[in-house]
Amino acid sequence: MMGRKFENNKLKMAKTALAYAKKASYIGKKVVVAVKAGGDDPSINRQLAAVMAEANALNVPKDVVTKNIKRAMDTDTANYDELTYEAYGHGGVGLVINCLSDNKNRAVSEVNMVINKNGCKVASQGSVLFNFSPKGRLVVAKPLDEDSLLDIAIEAGCDGDVLLEPPDAEADGEAARAVVLTEAAELGAVQGALQGAGYDCSGKLVNVPLAPQEVSAEDEEANFGVIDKLEELDDVDSVEHNMALT
Repeated sequence: MMGRKFENNKLKMAKTALAYAKKASYIGKKVVVAVKAGGDDPSINRQLAAVMAEANALNVPKDVVTKNIKRAMDTDTANYDELTYEAYGHGGVGLVINCLSDNKNRAVSEVNMVINKNGCKVASQGSVLFNFSPKGRLVVAKPLDEDSLLDIAIEAGCDGDVLLEPPDAEADGEAARAVVLTEAAELGAVQGALQGAGYDCSGKLVNVPLAPQEVSAEDEEANFGVIDKLEELDDVDSVEHNMALT
């Protein structure tokens, strides 16, 4: 019994370490992209300022940002491209695999290997994504109530629905207090309004399933196993799915 508990604790610690490493790697790559696009001064490079805000929300240490700003200023450092791959998981579930890579051939080869070896199927471009809707996702580090959120969104000129949902401590960072979903086109305006009101927040575009798909417990477990394997790849930053979770 004690041995099983010890192994479970080891597994939990390993997953926590992997999650931190992925966050640091993700922020590092985003810093390189931002600096190469607009320079190393966040006061004039909005893209870099946004990445730094995201790093803060995710509790990624400042030295990770500083180190990668220096890396990006080196002309020998390769830039990263945003890549999206689609696949069908167990039970016909749609998987959207988001990568940030300096080697497209390596990324697609490793993603396809995981997909094919784990009972899934590579999908053609657009065949999975049409089941999702692009949204803006803002992680807010201060608590706020729905009334104040609505006021801020209206002042920002938001025409679509604004949803408030609880954060995921592991994915969003322990400092996260709320997650705000907006229409994709309104992400920048709502984020600017929240920051102008004194909220520390970071935002990005995500894919939200239009109709979550019911799957068996076995298929759900198998799909999360595949997602874990994909997210272990250096080039993969996130995997989105349309499973209706039990």
